[in-house]
Amino acid sequence: MIRLISNFYNDIKDHKDLIKYFVLADLKATNARTYLGFLWWIIDPILYMALFYLLVQVILQRGGEGYAVFLFTALIPLKWTTSCLVDGAGAITSKKGIIERVFVPKIVFIIIRLAVNSIKFFIGLIAMFIFLLVYGVDFSVNVLFVLLIIFIHSIFLLGSMIILAHLGVFIRDVKNMMQYIARTLFYLSPVMYDISRVPDTLAPFLYINPLTSLITSYRNVLLYQQPPEWGALLILLGVSVALLLYALRVLNKYENHYSKVI
Repeated sequence: MIRLISNFYNDIKDHKDLIKYFVLADLKATNARTYLGFLWWIIDPILYMALFYLLVQVILQRGGEGYAVFLFTALIPLKWTTSCLVDGAGAITSKKGIIERVFVPKIVFIIIRLAVNSIKFFIGLIAMFIFLLVYGVDFSVNVLFVLLIIFIHSIFLLGSMIILAHLGVFIRDVKNMMQYIARTLFYLSPVMYDISRVPDTLAPFLYINPLTSLITSYRNVLLYQQPPEWGALLILLGVSVALLLYALRVLNKYENHYSKVI
């Protein structure tokens, strides 16, 4: 385990300039391809929020007071998750040209995709805080726990992205499948509904989905001045660390095989 972590740290440290270059290049390319650039990361969840607010609050007259912020605090983390998972599936295969010419630890390409999407997430997070302030939400000291939630969330995402990147090399349909899985996550996560309103017999099954404890914790600290769901988060942290260590072991084992398959 110590060796895995050491190799991981050294790979990132030794290639930090390459990571920085590709992250900046990707962000610049995003701006160059569209007129609104980074704003799409904010506009996208706002449009989703408006759509479901219209459907649930206006047409069905459900949801209750504060439903707009209720939706927004879930859509930003959900967007980060789905973008990372979809990009992770093609993180290695998309760099075929580089891999065939020079050896670069494959974890570097996965970190690049995580970093790009994380930067966009923090832009959306800032917009969300502004939105909550304008809406009149009062923050408590519990809001500081959002950093811990983000940390656990990122560990889960990194482990998942490594596994998906590995599978994406050998099973090319993984990236296409992730598009549908990402949509399914929307309905299996407490985005449009409050987990407390789910029947007690069904709620434990929803917690199999990591986004359930994450989204509920985000809402607790941002909207309800409450601490995160410690029990569920600690379990997720343990699972995420185990997943990350396993993923790093798989990546190290097949490090020299990817170029032959691609």
